[in-house]
Amino acid sequence: MSATSTPPVHRGVLEEPRLLAAGPGAGWAEHLDCFGPLPQEYSDPQILSEWEASGLAGRGGGAFPTARKIAAVQRAAARSRRAPVVIGNGSEGEPLSFKDQLLLRHAPHLVLDGLLLTARILGARESYIAAKSGLHPRLLDALAERGETSVSLHATDSHFLAGQATAVISSMEGGPSLPRHASGHLSDAGLAGAPTLLVNVETLAHLALIARYSSSWFRTAGTAADPGSRLLTVHDQGRYQVHEVHGSSDLSLVLEQLQISAASVQAVLIGGYHGQWTIDLDVRLSAANDDRHHPAALAAGAGVIEIMRHDICPLARTSQIIDYLARASARQCGPCLHGLPTLARDVQALAQRFADPKLPEQINRLGALVAGRGSCHHPDASARLAISALQVFDDEVAAHLSGTCHHNTQEQR
Repeated sequence: MSATSTPPVHRGVLEEPRLLAAGPGAGWAEHLDCFGPLPQEYSDPQILSEWEASGLAGRGGGAFPTARKIAAVQRAAARSRRAPVVIGNGSEGEPLSFKDQLLLRHAPHLVLDGLLLTARILGARESYIAAKSGLHPRLLDALAERGETSVSLHATDSHFLAGQATAVISSMEGGPSLPRHASGHLSDAGLAGAPTLLVNVETLAHLALIARYSSSWFRTAGTAADPGSRLLTVHDQGRYQVHEVHGSSDLSLVLEQLQISAASVQAVLIGGYHGQWTIDLDVRLSAANDDRHHPAALAAGAGVIEIMRHDICPLARTSQIIDYLARASARQCGPCLHGLPTLARDVQALAQRFADPKLPEQINRLGALVAGRGSCHHPDASARLAISALQVFDDEVAAHLSGTCHHNTQEQR
């Protein structure tokens, strides 16, 4: 595997696209022209070694090291003597995210390369792509173009939690597309009890590129702690665009490259509805939060940011999101059944300028109460967003408690 030369230090939008290098709507011929076929000269242990050396973390939001996930499935398959299952997850329930569907529409063959290569190495008996039904015609065309019949498609729901790993498994087994109580790892017992590798479709596309070009090439983008590139959906004033950016990109540089004036930005939501607000445009967009070692970085989550301009009330916008998250909950455990509706009510009261000085304390207390008590991370992440609003917009909180607002909230009412 050959490495390319080290590029100049630059952490914003990628100089040349990697994942979408074959161009818009790339078919099988364009894909092969751009990337060539998967390499045949490397052994499976060599490819696994490159995947591990790349430091690739999952691009679905969890940022778990992908090579460790694959190794866990290998060990489980050896222990149980059951052939594993490989699932590419393109469900994308986050309302602000469009990067997975863009990737599946324009680079489906790169995703299929990663899926088929991983399945071959693991000796999988079944391979799936889980995605919304609207994407299936494009995927079926891609499979037909390459004469591939070993991959099955599964239609997922479009609600917020439908893309959560255990929700995908539940849906594929004929149950509701809701998170299950965690009783173990999918690597040990996932779909129909088989060792299961479930990874985001962008992660699979990166695996396909690393197998071709090496871990050294992958690391020429990003940083040592957050190597490679990631797709980023950028929401701004009701419009969105998707860009491929370096790992740990500087937010200020990304905004500058997208010609978004820092002076016009009040705050940025990093990581989507399960993310956090910031007014510090010098933060980096990292794979995961690490307050101890990298306090100036915030997790990009599933690869989403939302730009909030100065005419928007941040508490009104936060209330909209928390209300959505409360309604989107699985309603299977106490934090979702009782905690999130109460949290949504209190945040809404604050947004509507109820002069109750106890509201911030109640929101913080509820956040601490639901943390770690649900069967999934939905309550924790929802509470984290609400608490980040209290911390980042403390002046606005004080204004609302006194019955005023610093912003024109007409459009939120």
